[in-house]
Amino acid sequence: MTDYSKIDQTKQAIEELLGKCGIKGSVEFEESITKGLIFNISSPDSYLLIGRQGATLHALQILVQALVARRLTRQPAGPEPFWFSLDVDDYKRKREWYLKETAKGAAEQCKRTGRPVALEPMPNYERRFIHAYLQENFPDMESSSIGEDPRRKVVIRQKR
Repeated sequence: MTDYSKIDQTKQAIEELLGKCGIKGSVEFEESITKGLIFNISSPDSYLLIGRQGATLHALQILVQALVARRLTRQPAGPEPFWFSLDVDDYKRKREWYLKETAKGAAEQCKRTGRPVALEPMPNYERRFIHAYLQENFPDMESSSIGEDPRRKVVIRQKR
């Protein structure tokens, strides 16, 4: 069941944070069956909110979740978890599509050549997404992460 008071408070917290940062933008929310509540920020300064490989967006989501959790614990109903995700101009949706296509291409290349394929370095949440996608869609392939952060990357190879 959707709690519209929590949605309104979350939207207000995002708008206040944007205002304090001096960024103009609007916040809309959508309810997805698979991903839950998604608050999407539309802004002419979206590149500032996304950052390199979505790192700023990830940090912004953590900050907003902490702000909202703090506001909701002050209510008489008590601290009940409220899960949502933050997106900017559908960046996450587009990035997920890109990661799926990259993983699919790498898996097909690995099948064709028989050699392991290393992907570009990426943040941990993107590596987890790649591992899960490959595990679900390419059962004959395996993936592992190698290297040290921030240069850590996924390597895809055929199962033995």
